[in-house]
Amino acid sequence: MNPKPIIQAQLNPLLAWNSSRRKLQSSFYMAYASQVGFSVRISKSRRSRNDESIIMRRFVCSKEGFHLKKSGDLDEGKKKRKRATIREGCNAMIEVIQKYYGRWVVSKLVKEHTHIVEPPSRVRFVAPEEYAHADPYLGMEFSSHEAAQTFYYAYASRVGFDVRIRLSRRSTKDESFVMRRFVCTKEGFTPSEENGEDVAAGKKKRSRTPVREGCKAMFEVIRKDFDKWIVSKLVLDHTHELAIVPSKVHYIQSQSEVVVLSKAPGEQLGMLSTGAKPAAYDNNIPIWNERKSTQHFSFSIDDTQKLLGYFKRMNGENNTFSYAYRVDNNNCLTHAFWADVRARGSYYYFGDAVTIDMDFKADLNMLPFVMLTGVNHHFQSVLFGCALLVDQSEESFVWLLENWVTAMGAHHPGSLKTILDEAISSAVSRVFPETRHRFCLNDMFSKCAKRLANIYSLYPSFEEEFKNAINTTESIEEFEFSWNSLLRNYDLGNNNWIQYLYNIREKWVPAFLKGTFTAEIVPDLKPESLREVLFKKYFNKKTPLPVFITLLDQAMIGWSERESLEDLASSFTKPILNFPSNLLKQVSEVYTRSVYNIFEREFVDSLGYYVEKIEDGLVGKFKVIKDYACASPCTSTARIVTYGFSDKRVRCSCGKFEECGILCRHILRVFLTVDARTLPELYVLKRWTKDAKSGFVLDEVLRFNNLYRDAVRFAREGSSSDEVFNLAQQHLQLAYAEVMNIKQRYG
Repeated sequence: MNPKPIIQAQLNPLLAWNSSRRKLQSSFYMAYASQVGFSVRISKSRRSRNDESIIMRRFVCSKEGFHLKKSGDLDEGKKKRKRATIREGCNAMIEVIQKYYGRWVVSKLVKEHTHIVEPPSRVRFVAPEEYAHADPYLGMEFSSHEAAQTFYYAYASRVGFDVRIRLSRRSTKDESFVMRRFVCTKEGFTPSEENGEDVAAGKKKRSRTPVREGCKAMFEVIRKDFDKWIVSKLVLDHTHELAIVPSKVHYIQSQSEVVVLSKAPGEQLGMLSTGAKPAAYDNNIPIWNERKSTQHFSFSIDDTQKLLGYFKRMNGENNTFSYAYRVDNNNCLTHAFWADVRARGSYYYFGDAVTIDMDFKADLNMLPFVMLTGVNHHFQSVLFGCALLVDQSEESFVWLLENWVTAMGAHHPGSLKTILDEAISSAVSRVFPETRHRFCLNDMFSKCAKRLANIYSLYPSFEEEFKNAINTTESIEEFEFSWNSLLRNYDLGNNNWIQYLYNIREKWVPAFLKGTFTAEIVPDLKPESLREVLFKKYFNKKTPLPVFITLLDQAMIGWSERESLEDLASSFTKPILNFPSNLLKQVSEVYTRSVYNIFEREFVDSLGYYVEKIEDGLVGKFKVIKDYACASPCTSTARIVTYGFSDKRVRCSCGKFEECGILCRHILRVFLTVDARTLPELYVLKRWTKDAKSGFVLDEVLRFNNLYRDAVRFAREGSSSDEVFNLAQQHLQLAYAEVMNIKQRYG
């Protein structure tokens, strides 16, 4: 189920801050900040001259003020690291003072912020006792720095000390956190003031009560491999006595949720929600119940207008350009989809296997950009459509898929690959009930590494056995046997995450996906992705939307040009045949260069296999094995191939042809055994041939697509010099006049 936001009642700071309990008011404003979507720090306090009790406190937004430039850095000749800009001069604040009879009253209040505030998707209540089973240790792993912070705050509350953040370090690339150090609040020493005098101001300073005692206790975590945080430094011993403080409340806020850490969450629950119950953290719940906030960020009105202007201009140039959009009550963009003529043409030829690429889900600093992609006949990436989704809910994905399939002529894909995500999965089942939906295997393994981190660390051999149970089992029976063995060996029968994986096995385990066309020829050969080219550097929130669109268009033109160059090379060149084979000669004339190289590798590898005929008749059955010496004991390495001597139909137990459209080495080895000289046309898939884009098309989209690619190349070469430009323009005008004459003549 989707995690429902439990923030329901709007809190009013002006009305609520009238109480005799200062700690309750502190908790209240933090709860209010968590509800609205900002962080709080204490800016100023004032104590009584009589008993040094606090009589005034000012709470401000964490973005209040500005960073001060420190002097003296140039004296040492050292280059200082550029600090991330966190404070933006926000004026939001609340100040309370203690009045008569100990009552606390709001004396100053500013509710407006100078930056965007975004409420979290949910609130999680955690009691320190939930972490009673674990103490911190070096090398301890967490999924995020917020998770590490929650753990250490819970540990501190349970042991009896308080915590503050002592040091943080951010990445120089994207300003995300890469290190955080948490220390005891008694760490360090309170600065002393000589004779209580402020020499510069000539004023007598109030004597401060020392609260720091030089405690060394600390807990430092650093980021590893982008999705893992590890404890790098740890000191557990304190230099002071520990005392349990049962009323302490912590609010750990991230971009997706607020964690309320309290021994008595009832009071905070009343502040934050109406009728909600505390939600304890369970490391075994399905991963999508912890997914990021559906509200990624917001576009401005200016961005919205510029994007819609681009859509209208593109549609005016060619009415086959498809687009759709939605705006919110402030006329700011929330949904946008577009597909140009190239995307529609590519889908017509190569839309049998589609991937929904959502790289931004792994990095909250990226634009919420969605790509629908596939693979062409040169095993290159092709684009079928783009989208920007500020809200990643089920309804948003339903809206996207419905608009996309309409633009593609209502032709549903044969298979669709996505990440594991409840919103996407539900949307796919609603829009494409007949499409074979599968989850990306790499994404599944990545999620398993996080969810089963404790198992991975306790049992070094588990990861290899786990992946073997998934990757090396070819039949459902083999998978079931390996899976059950895994559960018994590591006592995982009651692990909720393992049970959940098993329940959805038909969407991600290869043994259950046989017969599904995926266009994935070999696992280690991947088409180019925009992630390596543009995503990390340019497709982030700091990139202006017009710049983003321009960069995307340039990248897509580059993809189109590469496809045209490969079309040209495959049409006018032939690969060198390394072996005197009729099969290789035949396919070299029909396959593109890239696909031929893959087929040739399969053919060469087939020569290292042995064939044993195990059944005679019109349909022969053969056992194909890598090493004949181990044929009996190593039956799992054998493949069973059936071959029809009359109709030339062939099938292998590995199922490679059904998955990618290229014959496997086992079938090719049987062809050599039965002396099959040519490849039956049935097993030459047109989508991998040089003529993949041939044939009569009813829509003018594909004709426009071809002319567009040629025109781009013509413009690029024709503008290289003045002489070439004049010649190119002259011929272009003549060609245009001739086209218009023919068009008028034939209507």
